[in-house]
Order: sequence, then C-alpha cells, then structure tokens
Amino acid sequence: MGLIHIYCGDGKGKTTAAVGLAIRYAGAGGSVLFYQFMKPETSSERPILSQIPQITVLSGYTISKFSFCMTAQEKADAAVGYQQQFAEIVQLVQQKKYGMLILDEIMSCISCGFLPLKTVLQFLQTKPQELEVVLTGRNPDAQLLELADYVSEICSRKHPYERGISARKGIEF
Repeated sequence: MGLIHIYCGDGKGKTTAAVGLAIRYAGAGGSVLFYQFMKPETSSERPILSQIPQITVLSGYTISKFSFCMTAQEKADAAVGYQQQFAEIVQLVQQKKYGMLILDEIMSCISCGFLPLKTVLQFLQTKPQELEVVLTGRNPDAQLLELADYVSEICSRKHPYERGISARKGIEF
C-alpha cells in the first residue's frame, strides 16, 4: 500500500529529505518519478538523480523568478503551465510504471495559486493504491495534513541567510 508523505516547515532540508527517500526507494529496486515545482531545472540534485536508472526526473514547466517578482501575466502563464504539468504527471502515474512520486515544492505552487488545492486533493484521494507520494514545501493546507500518513516538519532555528550569506550551489540549490 502506498502512503502519503509531507515534508514541510520553514527549515532547510525538505527537498533533501525527499531526495534521500527517492534514493532509498530506488536502491530497494523501486521506480521513482521526481518533479520540482517553482524551481529552475538547474537545481543541483537533478543531474545526479537523472543518472540513477530507477529515477525519472521529469522536465517541464519552469519559472525563472520568484512568484512575488512576477507580473500578473507571468502568474497567469505559470498557473496554466503548472496545471498542464500536473495533469501530465497524473497521467504518467496512472500507468502504474512508478511506485513513488515526488512533488517537490508543490505546497508553494498551491499557495501561489498556480495549482488548485482541490486538484491535488482529488488526485491524492484517487491515486493508484500502491503509489507512494511525497509532497514538500511550506505551509501545507490542513486538508493535506489530514490526508497524509507521514508529516515531518523541518524547523529553522538558525540559517546563514540571516547573516547575509546567499544561497550556495550544492548546498541550498
């Protein structure tokens, strides 16, 4: 039986936890579909994950700036792009080729209004029974928390950004 995982919170490590789980699952012989919302395709985990035969890193709709810097038209385009991308992901997992689906930063996509919560909830309620689903991001909706089987909150207590140290390749992205 496939369960639903949420890695959430304001701390660093949500994507890292999901990537670790993908590697563990692939190491056990499982197949993983990995997609990142709200991140450019240059995130450093992508090249190494792509080299693992059991992990499919899906390329697709991407944005090049933070949502708060986007124009109204860019936000509208992002909503269309991410909704189309999510529909493609749903079609892929319905074929039952994958045992695990990782939807990295999907919470941000929902909270920015690019992907309707009801669409995600409907998918989770009707997903293939054996599919393990991993959702990451900040501030998950209460309905997602209720539906999840695992909820792990990562809390930031201290971060170098507070001292003016920018995100570093290979560490934060």
